[in-house]
Amino acid sequence: MTPMTLWIETLERLAALVEEKLLAAHLAAGDYSHADYDGWRKRSSAAEAELITFFTDEEGARFNSSAERSVRMAGIRASSTTGTIGALQNWRTAARKKIAAEDGFNPHGSGPVPIERKEA
Repeated sequence: MTPMTLWIETLERLAALVEEKLLAAHLAAGDYSHADYDGWRKRSSAAEAELITFFTDEEGARFNSSAERSVRMAGIRASSTTGTIGALQNWRTAARKKIAAEDGFNPHGSGPVPIERKEA
């Protein structure tokens, strides 16, 4: 087993933190309501702004917005056309892939698999 690096420890901590903050943002925004779209939209925007402020101030993240929202944190960049929440979800997925690859097991694939000849 490979000793854990500081970067991997940071990714594990941040992946858990992103998950925690995304859940809190979802709870703050509440469930989508067609009857109260304006209220839901305001709560969602406020929750996204809080996510950006928190990760920028506390974790040194950089967010960029153009046709898609992107986030760079701890050496990993992720983006999404669905906004801040999607970009953070994609960042968390990318971080988990890096962590898995460091452990020597990558559930998302590790390249070509050697094919061995079967005996008849």
